[in-house]
Amino acid sequence: MENEFQDKLTLAEKAEKDGEFFSAGFFYRDALSEAIKMNDSDKIKLCKNKSVEMNKKSIVSGKDFKEFSFTQELPDDKVKIHDEFIKEFLGQGDIKIILGKIGTHPHFYPHVENVKKLSGKTTPISYIVANLTNISSEGHNLRGGSDGEYAWFVKMYDIHQQLAMLLYIGRVIHELMENNPNSNNLNIKNLSEYFSEKGIFDESNLKIILVGLEKYFEKDYISALHILVPQFENVFLKISEKLGVDIVALDQKQGVSTRTKTLSETHLDSEDFKRVWGEDFCRQLKFVLFEPMGYKIRHKVAHGEIQPTECNFENTTLILYFYLVLLGRVAKK
Repeated sequence: MENEFQDKLTLAEKAEKDGEFFSAGFFYRDALSEAIKMNDSDKIKLCKNKSVEMNKKSIVSGKDFKEFSFTQELPDDKVKIHDEFIKEFLGQGDIKIILGKIGTHPHFYPHVENVKKLSGKTTPISYIVANLTNISSEGHNLRGGSDGEYAWFVKMYDIHQQLAMLLYIGRVIHELMENNPNSNNLNIKNLSEYFSEKGIFDESNLKIILVGLEKYFEKDYISALHILVPQFENVFLKISEKLGVDIVALDQKQGVSTRTKTLSETHLDSEDFKRVWGEDFCRQLKFVLFEPMGYKIRHKVAHGEIQPTECNFENTTLILYFYLVLLGRVAKK
């Protein structure tokens, strides 16, 4: 085991010396696996830090990673169909009826089974046979990024989520705010009324949420996200409890104590949450709030890692949409 570690470390150090940072990152990660087997804390510390360092240098070098973008235009007949859908959707009634429909309409979220079928048919052979990794902009190897099939599924899910935002969520909200007739325009007054009248949020949460909504309409997306994301987690758990989900965690570190669970990927993957909210909504929440290869907005907000460029209309509108799902799917008896 020691020999295997040393061989991989030697390869990593040589690649680093030669300026081959991308390869060095792989080799240090391989050496890290051996160090973990040996349970050697010094070797683990060296390799994990070197792996991140090499990944960062690889990104900065510009040799190994290239940014690219592409534009996909909808055919005229598809544009016409989509425009007719938006027009019909916006003409369903007053603003509160439309807000309720946003929270329940199937076009506003990716469908997990459809994404699975598509990703299963289109997985590139390189994702299956190659030594694959996914690296964050901070140089960390992302969890799940070495599993080719899962990495491709997440990539396909990302495309579906972007389409849902660009074609439906973002456009409908923008049209309601900017282009709808004044009598049916979305503004802070009628949105606040809608949130309040549904009666499913505790008053203490609602007061803070309404401040977040005000910041959203002021286009202060930094403040809006930092208010709305943690509040969503809290109200989502409270409503889940009222719908029969156990949200009490047991802590036995210093005697026996209880606390409210902290929302996590594990909960969204559980049968309890999927039974109440459906797999599609749980997956969407997981991708947007937690997934390392997704948006990870909850984690970034909670730990101060979110970038100013990520505090934008699209991401904040997506969090607003999650509130509209709760308001559209749950009624107080």
